Amino acid sequence: MSRKTWVLLVGVCVFLAAGSRTAFSGAPDSAKPNAGQITAEKADVGTAAGPAKTNAGEITFELKYRGLSEAKGEMGIGGSWAFLNPADEAPSSFTKDLNLPSGKGLYFSLPRLQTQSGEGEWLALEIDGDKSAALYMDLDGDCKFSPSERILPSKELLPAPLGPLYVTPDFKGKTPKGKESPYRVFLMDRTNGVSQGKMRHYLVLRPACLWEGVGSIAGKSFHLILFDGNFDGLFTEFGEDSYALMPEADYLKTQGKSTPLPREPLSGLVPIEQQFYSLRLESTPDGLQPAKAILKRSEIPLGKIVFEFKGTEGVKAELSSAYLTQGGKVFFNLTGIEAKERELPGGSYQVENGFIRYGSVKPDEWGVNFRNGSEITVAAGTPCIVRLGQPKLTPTVTKEQDRYSPEAKPETAFKKGDEIYCSPEIKGMAGEQYGRFYGSSTNKAPEPQVRIQDANGKEVVSASMQYG
Repeated sequence: MSRKTWVLLVGVCVFLAAGSRTAFSGAPDSAKPNAGQITAEKADVGTAAGPAKTNAGEITFELKYRGLSEAKGEMGIGGSWAFLNPADEAPSSFTKDLNLPSGKGLYFSLPRLQTQSGEGEWLALEIDGDKSAALYMDLDGDCKFSPSERILPSKELLPAPLGPLYVTPDFKGKTPKGKESPYRVFLMDRTNGVSQGKMRHYLVLRPACLWEGVGSIAGKSFHLILFDGNFDGLFTEFGEDSYALMPEADYLKTQGKSTPLPREPLSGLVPIEQQFYSLRLESTPDGLQPAKAILKRSEIPLGKIVFEFKGTEGVKAELSSAYLTQGGKVFFNLTGIEAKERELPGGSYQVENGFIRYGSVKPDEWGVNFRNGSEITVAAGTPCIVRLGQPKLTPTVTKEQDRYSPEAKPETAFKKGDEIYCSPEIKGMAGEQYGRFYGSSTNKAPEPQVRIQDANGKEVVSASMQYG
């Protein structure tokens, strides 16, 4: 690989400046806040009925639960996707009670939610020929099957190859923290070819619910939505879940369209039109559900972050994205223009990961991702320059028999006939680790070269490594 392919210098400069809705039966009609606040791993949201009253300097969103349906555009609103690996045998009391014939059922569980019995939320997909016929779910948590727990495919046709779509009714699931949460899910049954005489089913799961509300900021209505990012039913974990916040007028324009809403990692600091607000969540009196999201204007001075790139002669580069964190409470995902230049509240941030595009003619010929970046300290009046880049390849070589041993130590000399395991690592000048390098369709990455020398430095053998 030529030096122009991966030798970069990245500078980060920081300058400070002062700076139809479906209601769930268990969800409250009006959210009444607890005197206590949810801990720092939680966040806040407001009411879809209209702007809530605010205290001085605060914007309050009263949360309402909403279950999504197969109506146009609704499936694109939800949170994360999960790709399931179903079993051929019924592993729970509920799925065994179905008595599906052998070979006529696929069984899987929700990633982190449990039934009210605590057994684990196992579902079954009934197979009829090459297609699925019905979804079974223990909606009441009694570990027994009742006819109302057989869910038929939606009449909404998905584009190929997504296959049949199933939408569960609302149910109560136990979160990992032992709290009951209203929830529902989408399930897509994708079929793709035959394996060992059977049609292969790829099951894709997605949350089909959210919490939302409306609040007034500087006389303008904003719509706030919380999404579940890890299928635990909490919706309020910083860095794990996500949110969308936009003017109400813009939100209404998205209704009935399949365009996904612009989601960001849930964070203790939220940007709104060039200003930042702290985010706090309050729960219902029983502590089971989110009730209010409260935003308060931040007084932290802002620092301007500018990413600069230098490298070998003629290389042009730009930052495509960067993910910054602060103490497990603040998360910013900078993309596009924001990734090049952005003002953020002062403090120390960890550059967790990012993606750089670069090339000799224009910065879209190559791309590389990195992780474990440097810490940026934003201090009033003091520019902060963080240099990344100048990647260096360092191979770590061990004996093949020791590759999984925690006590294995890298070696540089081996006897003839030894089987070795080589793990190349590419690190930059600040310790950041570079991952895969991507080339455009017209830029094929050169094959890595391997050279083995004897104890005197004489080449014994050399070869090009093949892909695969």
